[in-house]
Amino acid sequence: MLKKRLVKLWKSNRSLLLFLVLMCVFRSAFADWNTVPTGSMKPTILEGDRIFVNKMAYDIRVPFTHTSLYKVSDPQRGDIIVFDSKVSDLRFSKAGDWYSW
Repeated sequence: MLKKRLVKLWKSNRSLLLFLVLMCVFRSAFADWNTVPTGSMKPTILEGDRIFVNKMAYDIRVPFTHTSLYKVSDPQRGDIIVFDSKVSDLRFSKAGDWYSW
């Protein structure tokens, strides 16, 4: 009985479930958006702004990991980078000219 319900549920929602899986893979490996958590880049980018992240700009990675398969390029002066903070569990955004690459 339960198996028949699950099969019927799968058949009726297959396209929605496939879309959700593909969207998760896309956001993990290709592109994503992030909300800026702090006002450290005022006046250019304000706290709470959403920025689009091209995850394939510098390297190609395995989805859902930080494992790099192929390095495309290095960050250049003026690029805005997004990185994970292990201390605060936040994603931060910084301009490339603040660092010496």
